[in-house]
Amino acid sequence: MTLVPATVAVVIVNYRTPDLVIDCLASLQGEVAPDLTLKICVGDAQSGDGSVELITQAVEKAGYDNVTVYDIGANGGFAYGNNHVVETCVAPDPTITHVHFLNPDTYIHPGAVRHLVTFLDGHPGVGVAGSRLENPDRTLRAYAFRFPAPWREFFRGAGLSVFDRLAPSAAISHGPITTTREVDWVTGASFMMPRATLDDVGEMDPDFFLYFEEVEFQSRVRAAGHTIWHVTDSRVVHIAGAATGVRVNDAPKRLPAYWYQSRFRYFLKRYSWGGAVLANILYIMGYGIYRLHRALRRKPVLTPPHTARDILSSGFGAGPTAKQRGVS
Repeated sequence: MTLVPATVAVVIVNYRTPDLVIDCLASLQGEVAPDLTLKICVGDAQSGDGSVELITQAVEKAGYDNVTVYDIGANGGFAYGNNHVVETCVAPDPTITHVHFLNPDTYIHPGAVRHLVTFLDGHPGVGVAGSRLENPDRTLRAYAFRFPAPWREFFRGAGLSVFDRLAPSAAISHGPITTTREVDWVTGASFMMPRATLDDVGEMDPDFFLYFEEVEFQSRVRAAGHTIWHVTDSRVVHIAGAATGVRVNDAPKRLPAYWYQSRFRYFLKRYSWGGAVLANILYIMGYGIYRLHRALRRKPVLTPPHTARDILSSGFGAGPTAKQRGVS
């Protein structure tokens, strides 16, 4: 598979996952070729566990000359960390043609980076290309989605299969699709952009601490006139929850307050105050139906504990901004 010579900046933000980052770096080295240069930048979000030293030692031992590891200096969140790495490693280098945002708890199958570059170069109108995500056992994860909207929150709260059949477009997730196709947005675990698109759209919003930042970011990519695609040949293994502590197969855990705050911030930015409040009201209505349905069928509730309480206590405010958190 040949392509126009490209230089890809791989942006990784680490927080207390040094062993996984080391494995990720090893998997990336196989992508390097005469027509594909990788500049891998690992920013550590003040892990405090020796991550910078451990990763640096592994890089030096392996002899990687295309990896930079440094301390960001603060744990300002996913968007802040990625922005910092972009400003530090990407912006000063005019040779970079593509930017690949990659989670630290991933490793790639051969060709994953090349397939994204090839697709973007062959489709000039595409602003974001996302990978197919797999679990370590090769089962598929959800990686392609529709944008959240207030009306969809009712169906998300209800979570009933009968509603899914009546309104299939209401679901946020497309499920694990196996064809290359246009979608609303792709997971932040592995996606690539042409350098020109990133320059056009700008950075992620650092006011999001964690969650929904890539959704809002890609909504701006779409608003700027670029499309977003899932590229199924780009296969990436995502070790779910290693970076965030929220694992798909675990029993439901209570979501942190910042999840609800980030959700509200997203709706606030896209749909104004009225739309954000309406999203909560519709979700609570749907969630009431879900709880009643589970009670009547004498089945356990499978949503995170204290969902209704937490959405009322934390879900009607956007949380502190980056400036208020002291990381702007």
